[in-house]
Amino acid sequence: MAKNTKKNPSSVENGILLEAGTNEVEILVFKVAGHFCGVNVAKVREVRNHEDATYLPQSPDAVDGAVRVRDAVVPLINLQQILWGEEAETVAGEEQLLLEFNEQLIAFRVQGVDRIYRVSWKDFIPLPHCPGMEAPVTGVILIEGRIVTVLDFEAIGAVLGINGATQQVAGNGSEAITASIRPPVVFADDSPLIRRMLDDALAQAGYENRLGFSDGQEAWDYLGELAQSHSTTTIRKSVAGVISDIEMPRMDGFSLTRRIRENSVLRDLPVVLFSSLISKDNEKKGRQVGATAQISKPRWEELTDTLVNVLGEVVG
Repeated sequence: MAKNTKKNPSSVENGILLEAGTNEVEILVFKVAGHFCGVNVAKVREVRNHEDATYLPQSPDAVDGAVRVRDAVVPLINLQQILWGEEAETVAGEEQLLLEFNEQLIAFRVQGVDRIYRVSWKDFIPLPHCPGMEAPVTGVILIEGRIVTVLDFEAIGAVLGINGATQQVAGNGSEAITASIRPPVVFADDSPLIRRMLDDALAQAGYENRLGFSDGQEAWDYLGELAQSHSTTTIRKSVAGVISDIEMPRMDGFSLTRRIRENSVLRDLPVVLFSSLISKDNEKKGRQVGATAQISKPRWEELTDTLVNVLGEVVG
């Protein structure tokens, strides 16, 4: 199911998976309070030895302070406290994960790093939706007999208000999208928080019909069923375009885009990748699978403006 790589996690190189649309991901496994957790290697910039942080007045309890990383000063987050509400004492072997997502560097305290594993998104098990409970978790996966919880760092950043993910926007292009019935915009993101924010952003931009899905597989099941009863000339009466995250359980955004492009009915639909992982390597992969546009979270205004441009002929 998962195969272990020989890469040294203290010096993580990105762009490891060069081929797009394989539905595979590389996960760095680490420990927090005795629990095995994971993060997409594409987010990891460095694994550092622990150092004490400089206290920041009036910062959230889970923010230990700020640490210097070369010429940058970044917040240091106490993962144990934000996940379990427990203050963590510094222990031997403690390390810091320096992550970059949503165009920002953030450091996280962990109690030791295991290694990198290559896994398939289809082996991930999404968490069931429980009203009132929204754990910052992308899903869980079994690796070498251990349950590894893959964390939703975007949701963690949004809760702390430190990575811009809480922004709301009524897009500049909202005047170009005015009344009348239109085909729905389909969007897929595994984070309930981000799905709500996407729905709000689309509503503020004037898109009355919106359909959200929790991963690429759900979105593909819906689109594939539509394709069976439409042709290339009629499909846009039922769906205007697709917005997709990249990293999602069961089917990632690259694989979803590739399947859309390979389908004779869906192949011309606009597909916009909206992700915290828009890097040079991932932009190349997005082009490989035929993405219409690629936008980094949390650029909500750019997203809505881009939709006006790529969907103009569809909704006009």
